[in-house]
Amino acid sequence: MNALDRIIGAISPVWGARRVAARQVLDTYGERAYAAAKSGRRNKGWSGRSTSANGEIGSSLRDLRNRSREFVRDSWAGQRMLDVLTSHVVGTGIVTVPNTGSDRLDKEVKLVFEEWAEQADVEGFLDWSGIQALTVRSMIEGGDTVVRYVDIPLADAGRTVPFRLQGLEGDSIDTSKDTAAIVQAGRRIRLGVQMGVLGRREGLHLFEDHPSELGLNAVQSNFVAWSDLSHIYRPLRFGQVRGVPWFASILLNAREVQDLIEATLVKARTEACFAGFIRRTSGGMSPLARQNKDDTDGKKLTRIEPGMLADIGDGEITFASPSSQTAFGEVYMTAMQAMAAGAGITYDQLTGDLRQANYSSLRAGKIEFRRLVEQVQWTVAVPQLIAPVHRRLIHRAVFHGRLKRRRDGYPIDHIMPAVEPIDPKKDLEADILAVRAGRTSPQEFIAAWGRDWRKVVEDTAAFYETIDKQRDGAGLALDIDARKPMKGSPDNGKQTGNGKADEDE
Repeated sequence: MNALDRIIGAISPVWGARRVAARQVLDTYGERAYAAAKSGRRNKGWSGRSTSANGEIGSSLRDLRNRSREFVRDSWAGQRMLDVLTSHVVGTGIVTVPNTGSDRLDKEVKLVFEEWAEQADVEGFLDWSGIQALTVRSMIEGGDTVVRYVDIPLADAGRTVPFRLQGLEGDSIDTSKDTAAIVQAGRRIRLGVQMGVLGRREGLHLFEDHPSELGLNAVQSNFVAWSDLSHIYRPLRFGQVRGVPWFASILLNAREVQDLIEATLVKARTEACFAGFIRRTSGGMSPLARQNKDDTDGKKLTRIEPGMLADIGDGEITFASPSSQTAFGEVYMTAMQAMAAGAGITYDQLTGDLRQANYSSLRAGKIEFRRLVEQVQWTVAVPQLIAPVHRRLIHRAVFHGRLKRRRDGYPIDHIMPAVEPIDPKKDLEADILAVRAGRTSPQEFIAAWGRDWRKVVEDTAAFYETIDKQRDGAGLALDIDARKPMKGSPDNGKQTGNGKADEDE
């Protein structure tokens, strides 16, 4: 209590007590309760700012993108991380399967899609699976990718739907078009992305060519409507309109690790050198210049061979003894583990080091990794690329008469790349038990292996029909017939091709 509080308290005890209570409340709210929010010696290294996602990205995206690409170009670790993530998210392609409820319609849609998929690239170079892989790869490396929808002339389309895709890197978005303030009718442009009311995307401002392409004019940018493109990136904050390279959090440490490896290699090469230093008086003869009668060929001794012991006279030679002590192994392993974790993959996926791995450790690590892959597949790849492209394809197919207009549309299912089991027998038995217990459906079980369950059923039925015809005539029997007990099965009864046990005679 200060002097003023004491005076007021003497005159009016009630008002004095209120002042003291109010000051205590202010002191309580003014003091930060979280240690990480306080100011002091331990927190002087913090430099956090109250910036929006776009504010942070706008000032850093170009440098992050360029350094991420350099990391991939010049480092085996960056190349490996990118390959692992792309191969698991896309694999050989995310499969789209029609599910209209009519086998006839499903076959029609599938035929249209398969014909188009082979020529999906407007450049005539990649197919639909290749576009998927390169799109995801560019997104991971550079932060975001754009796929434009291009309508081509009917004469150039042949039998396919006259619709193609053009892949563009994130550099093609004109970030100079940036007006954070609302310009008109609730519309604004942020980092090349035009938005309407409530931030709803309206389109992108795209350069005519890549800004760094030599000899081409990339200054001019044009507005492309949102319905004519797919903008693919992984959002990390609400309101974020551009993507960030996935390696942003590890680039600094990755550069230091790369320098460490280079320094260690130079050190090892230096230690491998067996260097000698000659001591002799000023103006004296070199002890290696032997010219006695034992030197019959008259040649000078100018180098020392491995394991050689030579009499060099009265001169003195001192050899270097470099130290070979280093903690590189421990530092390297720890750095690789941190980099792998930062990229979202496991240590063994990055380095191929399985020396201390077993079934339990591999499975535990892969479970976390697969959750990340599934999240990217279902929250980024499908809603931002696969589903919009399929909708546009169906729309164009209906417009050009390849498919009939249908009130319920043409629903589809998505089949992700198969997840290879760590222990096939154990994992398969667990999956079968999950189906029998009702935890998952047979359709989901088959789809988890990257297959269309309808195709599997059709192929299996055709296979059994064929071998049954052959068996009746030639006695053909295969151990892969699922209707019969496997070799070594405890079931001693014989079964026919229809799955019924024959009676013992």
